[in-house]
Amino acid sequence: CLIPLARTANLNKMKDYIGAVLPKDGTQPSSHYKRLIRFFQDWGGKDALLNDLLRLNLRILRGMGFKTLLLDGTSWTIGQAKVHYLVLAVLAGSVAVPIYWVQLAKLGASSQKERQEMMTSALKLFNLRGMTLLADREYTGKKWFKFLKDSGLNFVVRLKWADFHEEVNQQPGRKYQAMYQRCTSKNKLVRKRIILEGSPFSFFMVPNQKPGAKEDYMIFLTTLPPTHATAELYRRRWKIESLFLHLKTNGYNLEGLNLKNAGKSKLLLALFAMAYSLAIREGWKRRDLTPMNRYKDGSQCREVSIFRDGLAILTTKCRDFLDFIQYILAFFSAKNHRFCKNVQ
Repeated sequence: CLIPLARTANLNKMKDYIGAVLPKDGTQPSSHYKRLIRFFQDWGGKDALLNDLLRLNLRILRGMGFKTLLLDGTSWTIGQAKVHYLVLAVLAGSVAVPIYWVQLAKLGASSQKERQEMMTSALKLFNLRGMTLLADREYTGKKWFKFLKDSGLNFVVRLKWADFHEEVNQQPGRKYQAMYQRCTSKNKLVRKRIILEGSPFSFFMVPNQKPGAKEDYMIFLTTLPPTHATAELYRRRWKIESLFLHLKTNGYNLEGLNLKNAGKSKLLLALFAMAYSLAIREGWKRRDLTPMNRYKDGSQCREVSIFRDGLAILTTKCRDFLDFIQYILAFFSAKNHRFCKNVQ
């Protein structure tokens, strides 16, 4: 209830809104702060509550459709400490929503082992089989790709130049450099089947149609048919960048997080994910009412994002705590969303 109003993860700032949402409350602000601290002390290490929140988060978004997963990392500093979160999101409708995350004890790219451990945990909570994961060039690796395939996940992952160069050249047909030359000079998609860790995957290159791009090509590895449609699907990956923008600086100011204990931070992040989903739900209901900006090149975008539009509506529902409880309970029927697994 407080997150959409305070729009910060800083509990010291959040406390200022408690008296406004509670009926006839004359408690001192310092007591409000202690109340928040006590909540995270009591519940910060409870994995059962955390898992419940992650499952409930998906009920808020029921009916929006879940077919595509997005993986990326985001980092910032808390005081002198630097934090790095690896985030798994689902594309609900056309909006990325976080469903699982882990804090990495380092900056820089995650390892294959770290990603596999994260996905293993997520697979225990959510039924991800048959979905398609989109990820950028830092999320590669032979064992990682085999893990995804063995887990029943499809994927489209962009590669760096010369990734799997040897494996491409080992297979019959054009060599790596010849594929690149045909792709860029003939403006054509070129493809090849390669073997990694004993499993077949599709390797393909397409011309980069983005104006002003530094590279005139894009290279992918996928379990899907290597087509232009598959390359276009990858372009949805940028939706997770919008998610990070809204969570960190354009809405909820997650960078104000001041809980250094890992368990407490996980709980607060789960609450932020739910507050984000509530805003998305409200904005999604109004998506056809939002005016569009149209540009000379024929492209168009919303004057206000689904999140920002929904956040304005959600804020009006958070002015009274008892009313907010009734509002949020309406989302939670007894039945789990089919996307979720029952975890005791």
